[in-house]
Amino acid sequence: MERQLEVHPRVEHNKSHKRELRKKGMIPAVVYGKNAGTLSIAVDAGELKAIIEKAGPNTLIEMRLKGRSEAEKYKVMVKSLQRDPLRRDLLHADFQQVSLADRVRATVRLSLIGKAPGVAAGGVLTPLLRRVEVECLPAEIPEAIAVDVSGLDIGETMTVADLHMPAGVKVLEDRHAAVVAVAAAEPLPAGEPPAAKEGEAAAEAKPES
Repeated sequence: MERQLEVHPRVEHNKSHKRELRKKGMIPAVVYGKNAGTLSIAVDAGELKAIIEKAGPNTLIEMRLKGRSEAEKYKVMVKSLQRDPLRRDLLHADFQQVSLADRVRATVRLSLIGKAPGVAAGGVLTPLLRRVEVECLPAEIPEAIAVDVSGLDIGETMTVADLHMPAGVKVLEDRHAAVVAVAAAEPLPAGEPPAAKEGEAAAEAKPES
């Protein structure tokens, strides 16, 4: 789903101007693209954050410059974000202008679904790949790719080749790369007693005679 974002043209680039923007809840940003060229703008940090949290970082955005004509709109995607390392507040954003007719590359998260029989049998489910790079049209970028683990038993692994990709979406990762595996639980070291169950009193040690 396409999101709407109104932004302000930005002329000044000095540090004091950027500090003033942030005091007003805005952040400096840049749009890169064939038609837009390199365009400096100011964006409402709260609006951009809400879009990303609701629709994901790969969402398609219709960007309009405040005070400009209706014809001056751009289809963009978030290219990169700079955040405060402690507070995680947005500090800067880069946008890439896109065409709905041209395929783009994007990184999409993997979402595990289902219950693996191997886990019920005592195994441990281990995700090995959290995201994959894909190529598709901007409007077809999935928010997440489902990874169904309901067929995994102990000792079995799913690879990129096993992923069911949405129509029109091409995965760019190594097809043999492991995505998720179910491994046998590690046995206790020899001579080490099993841990006491919750609520079970530990045996008292007898005093030496």
